[in-house]
Amino acid sequence: MVTGYMLNRYVDQLAMELEIDTPVKEKEEVKLTINPKLTIILKELDPGFFFFAPIAPLPSLKKEELFTLAMEANFLGQGTGGAVLGIDEEEKFMTLTLSLPQEMDYSLFKDALSNFANYVDYWKKEIKRKESE
Repeated sequence: MVTGYMLNRYVDQLAMELEIDTPVKEKEEVKLTINPKLTIILKELDPGFFFFAPIAPLPSLKKEELFTLAMEANFLGQGTGGAVLGIDEEEKFMTLTLSLPQEMDYSLFKDALSNFANYVDYWKKEIKRKESE
């Protein structure tokens, strides 16, 4: 499957508006680098979109406290804006994913992506805060 038409159109428009580098388009996904510390991987669903971002390496200490915090945040999507905190397959990074299985225009897509990026940023700071406690 090749990246979808709507996804390509929306990320191209977004990149132009934000004056950021052209997104890297691969077979099934688009890597959108918003700044050097934030890359979001996007996929087109039928209908909708899927967002994924690595947040930060898991701390070597206080992992259990962070996992408890993540579970609380995931409960009803209260601390994640409906996204889901998790860990990568190698159990080295905290991640955030969001599935939006509905039709959306560019404005809704942009708002959803902006909210997702804000939650990624929030959790990056929260993990650093937990490490320094």
